[in-house]
Amino acid sequence: MPYSKTKRSTSSSGALAVLDEIGLTLGVDEEGKKVGRLKDVDSALAIYNRLKEADKQSALQRARIDAMFDGAAPYEQGKLNASGQGMKTNLNFGEAQRLLDISLSAYVDLYSSLEKFVTVSGTLGEEEQQHIWESIVSEEITHLLRSWPEFHSSYLRLCTTFIKHGVGVAYFDSPDGWRFRVGSFEDILIPRQTPASEEMIDVAVLRRSYHLHELARFIVNPEAAAKVGWNVDEVKRVMLKNVQTTGRGSFSTGNYESDYEALQAELKNNDLYMGVENPTVEVLQFLVRETDGSLSHYTCASSNPESFMYEKQSRYEKAEEAYVMFNFGVGSNGTYHSVRGLGQRIFAHIQTSNRLRCQMVDGAMLSSSIMLQPESSRALEELDFTYYGSYAVLSPNVNIIEKAIPNLTQAVKPALEDMQLQLAQNTDTQSPYGPNQSSPYRNKDQVVSDMDVSTQLSGAALNLFYASWGRLLREVVKRVISDTRDPAVRDFYKRCEQRGVPAEFIRNIDTARTKAVRAIGNGSRANRLASLRELQAISGSFDETGRRNLTRDIVATRAGSDMADRYAPVANGDRETLDMKMAMIENHHIIQGQSFPVLSIELHGSHLRAHLEAFGQLIQALNVGEADPMQSLQPLQAFYQHVSEHVQFASGDPALQSIVSEANQVLQYGEEQINNTAKAQEKEQRDAQAGEEAAPMEGEAGAAPDPKMEAHQVQMQIMQEKADLELSIKQRKFEQDQSLKDAETAMKFQEGARG
Repeated sequence: MPYSKTKRSTSSSGALAVLDEIGLTLGVDEEGKKVGRLKDVDSALAIYNRLKEADKQSALQRARIDAMFDGAAPYEQGKLNASGQGMKTNLNFGEAQRLLDISLSAYVDLYSSLEKFVTVSGTLGEEEQQHIWESIVSEEITHLLRSWPEFHSSYLRLCTTFIKHGVGVAYFDSPDGWRFRVGSFEDILIPRQTPASEEMIDVAVLRRSYHLHELARFIVNPEAAAKVGWNVDEVKRVMLKNVQTTGRGSFSTGNYESDYEALQAELKNNDLYMGVENPTVEVLQFLVRETDGSLSHYTCASSNPESFMYEKQSRYEKAEEAYVMFNFGVGSNGTYHSVRGLGQRIFAHIQTSNRLRCQMVDGAMLSSSIMLQPESSRALEELDFTYYGSYAVLSPNVNIIEKAIPNLTQAVKPALEDMQLQLAQNTDTQSPYGPNQSSPYRNKDQVVSDMDVSTQLSGAALNLFYASWGRLLREVVKRVISDTRDPAVRDFYKRCEQRGVPAEFIRNIDTARTKAVRAIGNGSRANRLASLRELQAISGSFDETGRRNLTRDIVATRAGSDMADRYAPVANGDRETLDMKMAMIENHHIIQGQSFPVLSIELHGSHLRAHLEAFGQLIQALNVGEADPMQSLQPLQAFYQHVSEHVQFASGDPALQSIVSEANQVLQYGEEQINNTAKAQEKEQRDAQAGEEAAPMEGEAGAAPDPKMEAHQVQMQIMQEKADLELSIKQRKFEQDQSLKDAETAMKFQEGARG
């Protein structure tokens, strides 16, 4: 019966007595107020037992798969002995473990080949400075993770579980700590038929073993522990209940306070392992989704709990703050328990392959043996060989059987080869081509890739893994920048400060935009080298920074990222291009009043940034009176015309909208300055003309030019250029919209034709 259906409970304590199939309430009381969906510790234990019972068959299958990878023989040796086949070959030839190692090596390459695990996005500072700070923070977060002693082993356990069983989980013990733990369906229980999404899990039960000193640390300050949700008395009772001594007296007198003091003394004296048989406590952690989508956290002992050891309503806002599920696809029906990993996919192949190989070994041993047939039991007891030099004498009453034995090796080998071919086609961990079987189209790239082509991950597996890995790293970064009590995090802030990154910038990082860095080559060193070679072939079209970065990536692939700085240091500073140099040359000539045509092939964004800086400086000099208006009119007009032409080309590119907006604003300032300068020039010429009229010179050749007419012509020219600019922008926008509509119409036509 689907767990989403509900039923009535026999008891009610103010809350609606409605339980779903799992055992959770509706989350509201009789008055409609929000309450916790988990009623009490008895309900929690019932939920755990129900989920554990439902997972029994899956747990058995996972155990069989683990045994296969761990080297378990294909036959039960006890049954062979009982049937008189104790001497039959019974070996696991390690084929499954080899496939697992190949797959795992690819995932190790995904992070070991990277210099930075994540990229962060800041919200403070200038754009240029912001990019530098983001790179530094990303590097230091990567250093923090690599410095965590358990990171490598946790990552390997996560990948191993993900590969073997198809579902792995990374979870956090608290809302603050950034160090995650790793488990599988052996460690986390969720309802059957749960869709493969963290947001669809109603309740998750984590099984965890705590050492006594870990539990003692939670309640070292009883008053503070009680305020955050710990039941100090229950924690003490559980610790004492799970402790057994072998010769130092008992901790079970019933007086928890005195017993706990004795236990605490043992902990301080480091004598616990000398006198305690079971220094760990089995604990269940319940993460229950409330009606508002938040997750409440409950903790109790796995056996005979009297109450919750810890209880906190809506402790996590969303699921990924508590755990992140790594699932290899969505299974056959879109649920977690239908997802299958490598172990399930190869189990039947490997078991059959092991049995065939055992049969082949037995056949080889039988074929290489001499068959003897004693004539009686006494002859069997007296069976003996007597050697005389190069001769051997066999005991009497023993016959040598000259009977052709079937060559099992020839019968088994074709079956084994077919099994290996099917296994290669059914898994993403190996290629049909490799060092033992070359591609029919062999070239120089094949020679290199043959050495590790089998470590390549398929695109589907890579995308599925990175989807969850990115969410996990996003949560880790979120916790790192906020947990300043952790000594490792304080050291992280200190390193960033030493490199010039202020703490305020780190605290204001947009964690929602944190991304996991993807490795080149999909986990294959050979594919990474091949990709870099292809980029190297077209590196002539890169700018200098791009070429330096490519060289560094090649060196890092060959010699390792730790040695890359020795040969190809990181390129710092802005990315300079040839267009930037041309823009600076143009600025030099435009200031002298010369004009330059604008070509469509130019990088208009780079040109606008360079021209706007010089144009703005000229306008500022005129505003403060540092420049002569009469001498600056012609450069102003030249800048106005040149920038306007760049804006016409750049307005059709959505990526340049910000610089286009800035250019339009500067053009407006430039237009005002041109008008003011033209008016000033008109006034000066009018004053000069008035002086000439007051004292006309004899023999005047002709009338002086009309200043009003010249000013009017300048104004008309500016208005015409402005109108042309607006018309061009509208035309480009119309063409862009029309192209999008045409493409949409073509796609609909193609879909209709296919339909």
